[in-house]
Amino acid sequence: MKNKHTVVKKYLSEHSLIESNVISFNNFIEQRMQEIVKEVSENINKDDFFRIDLGKIEIGKPQVIESDGSSSPIMPYEARLRNLTYSAPITLEITIKKDDNVDSEIVEIGKVPVMVKSKACNTYGFSKEELIKNYNDPLDTGGYFIINGNERVMVMLEDLAENQPFIENDRKGNLNLRMFSLKGTYRIPTTISENKEGIFELSFSRFKDLPLVVILKALGMIKESDIAKYIGKETDSVIVNLYEFVNIATQEDAMMYIAEQSSLQGTKKEILDRVKQRVDSFLLPHIGLKKEDRMKKAITLCKLMKRFLIVKENPHLKTDKDHYSSKRVRLSGDLMSNLFRVNLGILVRDIQYSLQKASKRKNRFSIKTIAKSTLFSHRVESAIATGSWVGERSGVTQNMDKTNYLAIISQLQRISSMLSSDQENFMARTLHPTHYGKFCPIETPEGTEIGLRKNLAILSKISTRTNIDGNEIIKKLEEAGLNKTEDGKIDVFLDGKFIGNVISSQEFVNEIREKRRNQEFPLEMNIKDDYDFKAILISTEAGRALRPLIIVTNGVQNLTEEHLIRLEQNEMTWKDLLKEKVIEYLDTSEEENALVALYEKELTPEHTHLEIDTMDMFGVVTSLVPYGNHDQSSRLNRGSKTQKQALGLYAANYLCRLDTDVSILQYPQKPIVRSFVYDTLDTYPAGQNLVVAIMTYQGYNMKDALVFNKGSLDRGMGRSFYFRPHRTVEMNYAGGLKDEIIIPEKGTSGYKTEESYHLLEDDGIVYPEANVGESEVLIGKTSPPKFLSEAREISVRTKKEASITMRQEEKGIVESVFITKDVEGNKVIQVKTRDLRIPEIGDKFATAHGQKGVIGAVVPENDIPFTSKGIKPDVIFNPHGLPSRMTVGYLLELLAGKVSSLRGEVVDGTSFSGESKEELENQLENLGFRFDGKESMYNAITGKRMTAKIFVGNLYYLKLKYMVANKIHGRASGKVALLTRQPIEGRSRGGALRLGEMEQQALVAHGASLLLKERYDSDKIVLNVCSDCGAIAVEDNIRNRIICPLCNSENAEPVEISYVFKLLLEELQAMHIRSKLKLKNKYE
Repeated sequence: MKNKHTVVKKYLSEHSLIESNVISFNNFIEQRMQEIVKEVSENINKDDFFRIDLGKIEIGKPQVIESDGSSSPIMPYEARLRNLTYSAPITLEITIKKDDNVDSEIVEIGKVPVMVKSKACNTYGFSKEELIKNYNDPLDTGGYFIINGNERVMVMLEDLAENQPFIENDRKGNLNLRMFSLKGTYRIPTTISENKEGIFELSFSRFKDLPLVVILKALGMIKESDIAKYIGKETDSVIVNLYEFVNIATQEDAMMYIAEQSSLQGTKKEILDRVKQRVDSFLLPHIGLKKEDRMKKAITLCKLMKRFLIVKENPHLKTDKDHYSSKRVRLSGDLMSNLFRVNLGILVRDIQYSLQKASKRKNRFSIKTIAKSTLFSHRVESAIATGSWVGERSGVTQNMDKTNYLAIISQLQRISSMLSSDQENFMARTLHPTHYGKFCPIETPEGTEIGLRKNLAILSKISTRTNIDGNEIIKKLEEAGLNKTEDGKIDVFLDGKFIGNVISSQEFVNEIREKRRNQEFPLEMNIKDDYDFKAILISTEAGRALRPLIIVTNGVQNLTEEHLIRLEQNEMTWKDLLKEKVIEYLDTSEEENALVALYEKELTPEHTHLEIDTMDMFGVVTSLVPYGNHDQSSRLNRGSKTQKQALGLYAANYLCRLDTDVSILQYPQKPIVRSFVYDTLDTYPAGQNLVVAIMTYQGYNMKDALVFNKGSLDRGMGRSFYFRPHRTVEMNYAGGLKDEIIIPEKGTSGYKTEESYHLLEDDGIVYPEANVGESEVLIGKTSPPKFLSEAREISVRTKKEASITMRQEEKGIVESVFITKDVEGNKVIQVKTRDLRIPEIGDKFATAHGQKGVIGAVVPENDIPFTSKGIKPDVIFNPHGLPSRMTVGYLLELLAGKVSSLRGEVVDGTSFSGESKEELENQLENLGFRFDGKESMYNAITGKRMTAKIFVGNLYYLKLKYMVANKIHGRASGKVALLTRQPIEGRSRGGALRLGEMEQQALVAHGASLLLKERYDSDKIVLNVCSDCGAIAVEDNIRNRIICPLCNSENAEPVEISYVFKLLLEELQAMHIRSKLKLKNKYE
């Protein structure tokens, strides 16, 4: 049966690829914010004078407050055009109790940037028509923020899992157990190790190396028999530990022992309180922070001890840090929560400080004035704008890559590791078996970041928080056979907390899974039967990577033909598949218990699951490569990268956007050989189908170069527009001074030539469709002088020229002019120019198979070889680029493209399941061509038939964003650096080309001394040197003589030297080092 990929198509048509991030942000605004407020409110230090309570928090809809104080709702397009931040106001109920007075107000504490397409966004729930009416692209994925008109993406972060033990050797080679216990902001590392005497030690927070048994006793587990029972392993080392501290008989003794060890001072009661407080707050806070939780903590410590002892006996059970079950992915909601928590804390401290000041001065205060803090909004906004997050982390947000639609999707699916890219971290970069189906094995950057930045696979998702309470889950588990008291054989953990025992793990686990499939438990809850540790791990945490699989019962898959038919006829959705127990989501740890088959024919009664599709291991971008499974992996990696750099249509509303460095391809086409994902994703195309001949052409396509047919270029192949925005603001300064947008008058300082201003209209702005050359003025502007020493002394106020000009080495046509106001009420003028780019020698083209090359020649159409049918290729590709690179997918796509264009029907080229080579060859033969795709070709210049048969077909070529017109660079004279007087560098600043050391040596070897002299005198200067003592002479202009300051002689000679050398001499002089120059007659 031909694979129709029905299930994957259904998933893609119903789900956005970036939904995890949006769900996470929604969860942040709907639940997390309130939880954080509650948590901060509980932790406020209770003051003698007053109590502050924080109540309900609410987030509004995005709006903008204009300079005149009016506010109005704002749509994303307006935020982009006016350079505003797309953010919504937050109101918080603050209650202050002072003595007996209670004062309660609802205050706006600031604004929080809103993710586009989230529930707080103004476009949420809009229909396609409404989106278009509001200048939004209906296919816009959302999932990004708009800060000052700039789109920023929050990259998902990968982190080690918390509340989960890692058992491994430390640097010295001793075994230890580490665990990060997380509760709110606390993230406290807890370590269990064994010292040389065999005593188990526990370290947490400020307590270092305390005996574990003492801590258990301090927590209230006094009886040795209980400790032994809970640890459940009678090894010698346990007995040694119990006997060592047998004389500590009460909780108080244990606490005093801890106090002595950690040298706490004070009365006995103070010491005990301090130890209690620290143990409650800092020892495994995720279990609880109250008195009642102490016993739970003691039991959990015993269970951790048990794990430690098991690993000590079987060293092969050490934790694999790179196993994805010990990793969590932080989504936008988690990152925003951290930011919000820290900044809310700062705000509360601010309020406390203001209140203390007010009460000391006996002033009256209003909550509104005290809590009005612009600081809050500013800090949150700047964190997203710069990517510098709380906790010294940088690079959390990035600018959105708007090359094409795929680049945007790929960036929103990216996951970045916390590990630094400059260390080796070899194991972290390697592809781990647990990545299968969750992360794309191909798509990762080459270079320092390789393997540390990953992309989600096409079906995988990241778990978000469940709305169900932990206690409810425990109740349901008890119904299924969990007992809290009896001593069963197998321990059960829920999110790192010990919750009880069961007698038979297999039955219990199966029952729980069955109940989850019946939707009695959350779908994202996973359960793992850990045979090695005799434990069952249940997790409901956010941030686990999940992937869907088809459930198999007794060797038969639950997905029937009937389901497929119902899916195709739209009688069934993806959610119904989950409800009807056809599909379930597994995380990495539960997958350890599963046996998954790749094909249906492999199923045996042992199998528990079946892959949904053969290509579901790939990410979105890689899954689009036709016949990608026939390419060498490193080439496929580059092919995925090239697809993200191809020019196409990046957004349908590009006419009312001002983006830097974007291009639009004039005639983008969909590929004729394509993966089924292409049609379901509904992406915008980026590329064109070209006729390709594989042959050499007079040496013009050596080393990956391509030969293009000029006729095809004239017919519009590969043409694109390059857009660039130019903006300026008419600022108002203090003292009534302001910028003016006008055609500058001749007296203005810095006036350019009259010719430069000839395109401006009366209002000082260029007209649309004007043809602008380099350095011509687009917006005329004058600024007031910045530094007025004494305004009275200067009678005529000179103005400074501050016009916006076209960049050097660029030209363009004015596409549109936008005039608007920013938040301060200043006038903003933005001009967008477009430049037609016709492919020229040096432009970069590529295919999705990683075969990239630049144009080496553009050949007139009548010199291009033709086939016996009269077909002339658009591109001539060098055959030597294929054997060593083993990109067989390239050849297959070429063949399939030929079949497709002849039969007039798209060819399915999906990796692992596309139309096979045999099918294509048979069809080609039936269509009246040679089965192998080769044809006789004629030399267009001589008219002779070529001896060899040439392989001709159709291929999808991509024009990449790297064009010669953006790189070509050279200049004669121009700007110089102030200090050294040497030409500045950099194309964008109008710099020069550096003639470096090696170039100079090449010229020396050629004996081109005069050329060298000419090249190196860009900063020459004449210096007078005393011929008697070699010091630098001084010019005395008054007496009109040149004199040596050291020996007073007037015998000085003018010497031509480089200005930089003169600078060096002067700097040495400044450090009291005398330099002596010896002169020699250059004619001798």
